[in-house]
Amino acid sequence: MQEARKARRWRLAVGWALGVAVVLPLFAADMGDDAYRQAVDQLDARTEKALAQCKSGAAGTAAQRRCALEVETQHEVDASELQARRHPSGNNRFKAMAAQVERVHTLAVDACKSRHAGSDKDSKSAQQACLREARQKRASGIQDAHQQAASEVSIATPPKSQAERQREADLDTAIRKCDSLLGDANVQCVRGLSPEARLRAISRGSGAPPAK
Repeated sequence: MQEARKARRWRLAVGWALGVAVVLPLFAADMGDDAYRQAVDQLDARTEKALAQCKSGAAGTAAQRRCALEVETQHEVDASELQARRHPSGNNRFKAMAAQVERVHTLAVDACKSRHAGSDKDSKSAQQACLREARQKRASGIQDAHQQAASEVSIATPPKSQAERQREADLDTAIRKCDSLLGDANVQCVRGLSPEARLRAISRGSGAPPAK
């Protein structure tokens, strides 16, 4: 009965590790500093509790090590997700998704080494094949994370209105007119541009610096 209770506690610890993180879209509401610090404290406390359950509940050194590995890698995923919510960006969104990919890869590598732990030729060959498959899945997962993050950045950025597009077109027309002039005429033309147009010209390497 006692062993059954220990096994149940260990499964709960692993279940916590496997089921907490939910990677939110880039355009989810960002998290304030106070909420972030509170969430980090809660995450650390849950992680410590789960690690303690691994030590007391998992039967055998190998099971304890595996349990701890699952909890620790999930902590990395959750920490990355919290950072992405605190500072939403395409890069942080990618890091959150990549952390999940790395977690899966780390657990897969551990499983390969445990499943094919023999020193004979067949075991070594099987382990290498298993590790190779894990690396391939990791590479594919990282690529998917890049694409997904880029896609969400595109979705999160609202399209420009017709008025915005027309204003930019007018600015470009004025800049091209100045670019067609030489010497003092070019300088005078750039000085006559609006501040927005002058900054746009400088950012594109067109025309002369705005007059001081």
